[in-house]
Amino acid sequence: MVLVLDDHPIARQGLESIIKLHKPEEETLQAGTVGEAIDLVENKPVDMAFVDLNLHNESGFEFLEWVQRHDKAIKTFVITSSSSESDFVKAKNLGIDAYVLKDAFIDDIMYSLKVVDRGGKFYSSDLVDNMGSFTEEEKKIEALTKRELEVALLLREGYTNAKIAEDLFVSEGTIKKHISNIFGKLDMYSRTEVLVFVERNIEKFELAFNSADTSRNL
Repeated sequence: MVLVLDDHPIARQGLESIIKLHKPEEETLQAGTVGEAIDLVENKPVDMAFVDLNLHNESGFEFLEWVQRHDKAIKTFVITSSSSESDFVKAKNLGIDAYVLKDAFIDDIMYSLKVVDRGGKFYSSDLVDNMGSFTEEEKKIEALTKRELEVALLLREGYTNAKIAEDLFVSEGTIKKHISNIFGKLDMYSRTEVLVFVERNIEKFELAFNSADTSRNL
């Protein structure tokens, strides 16, 4: 079941029509406010939501934060006229699955649905191409696979290689390989450097791990 949150009825209807092209049998719900959207999610089996950020007297971020806070298993698409770098980074940190600009072609929206259905992430190329946005630290974190993020977080807990291997049901040699990859991607040479880096960016690591594409779990 798909939810469309937008304060403009025509925009909601237009987006619903596009969704139906990709998922003709899918039931679509419409909400004009954050409160309406939350009520629908609490009472209906919604597993996908399209969210406009700029609502009348409200922000779509309120809904995205609610979804994350309540650990709802909902794939979230931001569809907005905002090409603000800070909005994109904030939405990405909230674990969104797609960020699509409202002036996107219908084919782009259709493609974003296909990508997310396959477990991937989709960000409008026009937005990403114009971003000088990510800090060097954010780029390094983004380069890590889901398993490498998990290993880095366990290193922060003080786990030895043997303990990490035991917890993840893999060999100690595999963990050493993951740690070597982490050193290379973070441009670091010791566990201490990694621990300091993870501690300084703990929220970003946890968000990256929780929202990482499972296909990156290698």
